[in-house]
Amino acid sequence: MMCLTKKQKFEVENPEVLVLKNGRHAYRAMCPWKGKQSKDLFAWKFCNKAAYDRYEASKAKIDETEEMEES
Repeated sequence: MMCLTKKQKFEVENPEVLVLKNGRHAYRAMCPWKGKQSKDLFAWKFCNKAAYDRYEASKAKIDETEEMEES
């Protein structure tokens, strides 16, 4: 992904996938650099609905395994 504030690329494994207000899907990841006054910077990259569905399925699977471990 690319941090647009710092204009530098960085690698991300399993970024978060969100639905934006306009209905499009996008990856979201925190940049390894800090902005002014130590603010967190985020990188965004558009993706397709299939990537969003895979992310939701993997998140649900992780939640199920955590519940089984707790009981």
